[in-house]
Amino acid sequence: MWRRSVLRGRSRRIGPIGTGARVAGGLVLLTLAVLDQPEGVIAGLELYELVLGLVVLPAATVLLGLVAARYSARPLRFTGPVGMVVNFGILIALFANPFTAGAAALFYGITLLVAAWRGDPACEATIVSNLILRRDDQIGCPTLTPIDALEARRLY
Repeated sequence: MWRRSVLRGRSRRIGPIGTGARVAGGLVLLTLAVLDQPEGVIAGLELYELVLGLVVLPAATVLLGLVAARYSARPLRFTGPVGMVVNFGILIALFANPFTAGAAALFYGITLLVAAWRGDPACEATIVSNLILRRDDQIGCPTLTPIDALEARRLY
């Protein structure tokens, strides 16, 4: 039934559990991005973190989307175990580095909320490039891909 609900002409492709997980995760990440900062930083984020989280990381995803579009008109599907491991490695690298952790939390927090609003499945790293390039590329997300798969199986 949740797939029949329409948001701006599009069918939702995630269910209520996936949506709730994305909203909760997005809010947690945005809170961490703002609160987990050194003293004296205005609004919780330094300028370089804002630039990385709102410009550089989204631009990198669009660039990857352009590369995918260059080699295939079909949507990229990197959602299996290898895709999840690669994505998890990227997440660890971004969040373990103090220089990029706040920017990553900002980027992923916003993209989780946008994906929840749009009802898009798989990893939220592709949401910006998919919106801009009008594609449906998906990469595996270690936490959300299994939730989406279980929920889709349960509801059909």
